[in-house]
Amino acid sequence: VALARNTGREVWRALDEAVTWSSPIVIDAGGVRQLIVWTQQSVSSLNPADGKLYWREATSTGGSPGTAGVSTPVFQNSYLLVSGWMFQLDKDRPAAKTLWPEAKGVSRRILSDTSTGVLLGDYVYSAKAGGDFVCLKAATGEEIWKTSAVTDSINGASIHVTLHGDSALLFNGRGELILARLAPSGYEEISRTKLIEPTSPFGSRKFAWSAPAFAHQNVYARNDQELICVSLAANSYRADKRGK
Repeated sequence: VALARNTGREVWRALDEAVTWSSPIVIDAGGVRQLIVWTQQSVSSLNPADGKLYWREATSTGGSPGTAGVSTPVFQNSYLLVSGWMFQLDKDRPAAKTLWPEAKGVSRRILSDTSTGVLLGDYVYSAKAGGDFVCLKAATGEEIWKTSAVTDSINGASIHVTLHGDSALLFNGRGELILARLAPSGYEEISRTKLIEPTSPFGSRKFAWSAPAFAHQNVYARNDQELICVSLAANSYRADKRGK
């Protein structure tokens, strides 16, 4: 549904489909504004003004809401990445075609059940299910490199990536914040610090699944018990905590 910001009045509704945990995004492509929505049955593009469908590609997450549909869609130039499914958007009209993978199986179209990758130039950098971190060619999906140095190799592992100038900030499921350089030549870790305890249970392990936020040279991270604010300013360390 679309709601009027000032009143909460419903403006339109569309796509009678089962939800995922993925957040929609609005992009400018094909000469129009497009609202990209990932449901359990499709990846769809809607007119954000009236909800009318521009294009739709059928799919399945393979389970209940949120089982695999967690990643936020990512758009850069003509590339639209939805977890492990890469589209190329038409530059002249609202339309899309699948670049990769050719296979339509759910497992092939999901890079990570817990994290969102990033597009940097002609490459994708993303966690994979099980804890590996990979670099892929955006145009083909070809794997350039893979590393297990970011977090534990275990089911439920997560790696949230935030680009920061010529480097990146990675927050893993162990509650660690990592400063690293990402390039087609490889993964280069600069520094790492523990921010917060993992508290979300999954099997016999606990994880810090919530993505952090960054503002005013601070990082904000939470688990199931507290919210922490840590300064990222040079030559400064300050941590403020707030409980439930």
